[in-house]
Amino acid sequence: MSSKLKEKIKLIAFDTENVLFDISRYKISGKSTTSTWDIVFHRTGIYSEHERLKEMYINGKFSNYMDWTNEACKILQKNNLKKANFIQIISSIPFMNGIEAVKKLKEMSYKTAVITGSFEDLAFRAKKELGLDYAVAHCRLIFDRSGNLKKWYLKPCDFEGKVAYLKNIAEQESLTLSECAYVGDETNDIHTFNKVGLSIAFNPSKEEVRTSAKVVIYKKDLREILKFF
Repeated sequence: MSSKLKEKIKLIAFDTENVLFDISRYKISGKSTTSTWDIVFHRTGIYSEHERLKEMYINGKFSNYMDWTNEACKILQKNNLKKANFIQIISSIPFMNGIEAVKKLKEMSYKTAVITGSFEDLAFRAKKELGLDYAVAHCRLIFDRSGNLKKWYLKPCDFEGKVAYLKNIAEQESLTLSECAYVGDETNDIHTFNKVGLSIAFNPSKEEVRTSAKVVIYKKDLREILKFF
């Protein structure tokens, strides 16, 4: 990678699941999970419902992912997801190995952000504990005084939406997308990979993700990204 590109990058954005947080440590039927949604449904005792919704989404039964997650929230509400249980889940998810790399990037004067199709509480936890400058997340759950799920707000910040929100953050810093880097691991990150100046696929499992990024890291250690900044 050229030193000129390194000098151009001013802002680094991250995905949450299996990038900032190691979701894969949580096992369901012996298999690693890929999203916090998996864990929340499993811990609520309705993982089969989550599997059903995923199958419907894959088969085109929902017009977009917003409809899918809206239905997921309805099912969580119907099955009495409690605030205390939800917060415990969010708090228990471990950071990725080498997470100190993020604070090192801050020390190097990079602006940092998290943009995710996951829960707002997880993104805000990352922002608070890692000192990130920005946090944008797809799903905000609202609980009533009794701890019952009352309502939810969904932002279109996954897939193509990640690009729009990153562009908005960049503009707040008087930057262009070419001056941004993005670290992701899944197919929903490919749109962003195609628009930023530096795209990093972190330990990706899918070939299409690997071929879409300028840089591929195969080791589950975020310190590996430091050599590119």
